[in-house]
Amino acid sequence: MKNGASKSNQHDSRESWLRAAAKELTEYFKICGLVIPENIRFAIAFPSTGRRGARIGECWHSSTSEDGNYEIIIRADIADPVEVLGVLVHELIHAVLPIDAGHGKIYKDAAIKVGLEGKMRHAMPSQLLRPRLVALAETLGALPHARLNIDRGRDNKPADQPKKQKARLLKAECSGEGCGYTVRITAKWVDDIGAPLCPKHGAMTIDRGEADKGEAGGEGV
Repeated sequence: MKNGASKSNQHDSRESWLRAAAKELTEYFKICGLVIPENIRFAIAFPSTGRRGARIGECWHSSTSEDGNYEIIIRADIADPVEVLGVLVHELIHAVLPIDAGHGKIYKDAAIKVGLEGKMRHAMPSQLLRPRLVALAETLGALPHARLNIDRGRDNKPADQPKKQKARLLKAECSGEGCGYTVRITAKWVDDIGAPLCPKHGAMTIDRGEADKGEAGGEGV
């Protein structure tokens, strides 16, 4: 790895930054007896467990990809460059091992060689590895990413996610002449059981107009 590098931003995308980091780590992994594959895509997003999950990164094996690439994803609400590199190292170890290695003995042996410590499922850089990652972060320049503050979203959700609609009550009216008997009922009960009954005149008329209008729109992309 280079020393005394500029802190200026040398990368215009997060994937470019992560790809450069993996390239810089290649020689170090070789010294540890591990070969980082070249066919890896990188992303800062949310893992398959979603934003509510605890997973901070994940690696998808090349056998799961239509074009044979590995996919490494680092959680979007992590932005400290050294922390991001720590997650990257953890996931790169998955990429160099067989798909069924998991966090078992094979993974543990490789992780310890590279310099991770702690419970393997959450293994992060030791005090020996961390200075190397600090230097690497300096070499790469600024990470073009800022922490995604989920709690600032609209109801803790993305701007284009539609609000969950409350159950609409349908209006049921008695059709008997001069009878003003009116009730509200959910569509579920009308569909499952039938229209409610007026105590005097029997089956009531259901007005579905408001619900039909409200359900006509699609979701945002």
